[in-house]
Amino acid sequence: MENETVEAAAAAAEDTAKSAGSFDWAQMSTPDFWLDMWTKVQPTVLNLIFALLILWIGMKVAKWIGKTVKKYTEKAPNVDATLANFLGSIAKYAVTAFVVIAAVTQIGVETASLVAMLGAATLAIGLALQGTLGNIAAGVMLMLFRPYKIGDYVDVAGQEGVVEEVSIFTTVLATIDNVKVIIANGEAWGSTIKNYTSMGVRRVDVDYGIHYDDDINKAIKIMKDVSSAHPDVLSKPDGPWAKVVKLNESSVDIQNRVWCKAENYWDVMFDLNKSIKEAFDKDGITIPYPHQVEIEG
Repeated sequence: MENETVEAAAAAAEDTAKSAGSFDWAQMSTPDFWLDMWTKVQPTVLNLIFALLILWIGMKVAKWIGKTVKKYTEKAPNVDATLANFLGSIAKYAVTAFVVIAAVTQIGVETASLVAMLGAATLAIGLALQGTLGNIAAGVMLMLFRPYKIGDYVDVAGQEGVVEEVSIFTTVLATIDNVKVIIANGEAWGSTIKNYTSMGVRRVDVDYGIHYDDDINKAIKIMKDVSSAHPDVLSKPDGPWAKVVKLNESSVDIQNRVWCKAENYWDVMFDLNKSIKEAFDKDGITIPYPHQVEIEG
């Protein structure tokens, strides 16, 4: 029995050696061999080239369609830049999805098979991309409820800046010192949103401390007069307001309140700080500063 097994193994090895040695390596140098080889691989190579062309051209078309949708929706009377940008983003990604499907189909994967595979992988894809899908859903909510739009100065997810872009995935802010901040829509929608522009006007509140020996009424009059003289200070909803808000250890704190347009907020604050300080100096109102007394003993 053992001898028969050994003989069978030897015979199999001999047959393998013969079949390996039966290939004529010389035929690789003949044109017919390469022509036959090209005939076999030609469909695959051409399909791959066409698939790459579909991807390359399709991506450019998707980008162009996104820009075109944005351009023409911006011209609509009831559509602002925020919604136009969002619709352009949706159009771009929708065309991109069709392009990818077309490229995969060109390689030889049937559409029905592709849909079946995507259907089977829906759960896995949903779990893996739940953050991304959440950002898309949040982007839709931002478009529906419109808590901010392009050009608004906002505080979103703890970041302050001017809204530069709202896409299907992210919100882009530009800070006062020109830093680009990108916030995922899911994070933006799930956080507290402060819009400093949407109300049209803002109130500037600044506290000024004066010495206890100074005339409080005189200081209040100076603050109101200086505030009223500023060209960007509004008389509505209220005119300049000034009251004592706190008695500190070394100063009487008077708060000055004025209203201005949202876009003038910072200029009004900085201008009044300078003008009120200069008016105080001119009329003998002092702003105390901390004193340190060293006692040697």
